[in-house]
Parts: sequence; C-alpha cells; structure tokens
Amino acid sequence: MSGELVGAGRSERFRAAERRIARISRILDDLIEVPGTGRRIGVDPVLGLVPVVGDAASALASLWVIAEAARFRLPRIVLARMVLNATVDLLVGAIPLVGDLFDFAAKANSRNLELFRRHARDPGASTADQRAFFAGLVLLLVGLLWLALQALGWLLSIEIPVPSV
Repeated sequence: MSGELVGAGRSERFRAAERRIARISRILDDLIEVPGTGRRIGVDPVLGLVPVVGDAASALASLWVIAEAARFRLPRIVLARMVLNATVDLLVGAIPLVGDLFDFAAKANSRNLELFRRHARDPGASTADQRAFFAGLVLLLVGLLWLALQALGWLLSIEIPVPSV
C-alpha cells in the first residue's frame, strides 16, 4: 500500500485529495475518543440528531468524498461501493436513535477513505472483493424477492370461509 503513485503529478494530487478526504472523514467519524471505550466518534451521529437537516448535511459531505474519489477515475465498482456505503449511512442514519447508534459503529466515510487510498494509490488494484460483495448482495436480494413471492403465494392460497348471513 505504500508504493509510489504512477507519475509525480498524480502523486501530488493524491496526497492533497487524501488530506481533504481524511479531514472530512475524521470530523464525521472519528473526531473524539469516547472515554473508556477505545472507540472514536465524530459529528455524524450528532448531526443525525437534527431531523432531516443533519442527515442531509452528512450525506452532502459523503457525496463530496465520492466526487473527490471519482476525479481519480477509480473503478466504477469501487465508486458503487462508496455510494452504497453512503446511502446505507443516510437511510439507516435517518432512523431516530437507531440511526445514531449505527453512525457510531458504521463509519461509512472512514471505509470510503480506505477504498480511496487503496484504489487511487494503485489504479490496477484488484476489485474482486467489491465484485464478490455486489454478487452476494444481488443473490441476497433475489433470495428475499423469492421469499416474498412465496409468502404472497401462500397468503393468496389461504381459503377464507365466507360468513353466512
């Protein structure tokens, strides 16, 4: 992971972008340590306490991180994973209290920073893990759809007696 980037200009751009993304990631996910836990917390869960506006502000910051990564022409599958991380953070984070606990644990921006570092440093880095993740996600969604259709079929097959008048 510590290899030099191809081209001095790209290396310089990478360091500048990494600093910007790391700063946002730290503010949102890891700003202060929670005493006695060894875990860090950022402003993302705190912003989530403000309905709609707080989650929207976090989502905009996450979108900016993804836009920075896209400027480095990261593989589409990696950008898709970053978008999924941010989307799940937004959707689950919008649920009162549960979302704030999720924000404390999930740290989508930190995960997106790691994806950026790996694939911006080495444009040829393997994306097999991302492809496997999305293949598993598709299988899960197909399985859930099949289960829902089976449940619907079962419900429709139940004979309900007509009440006599």
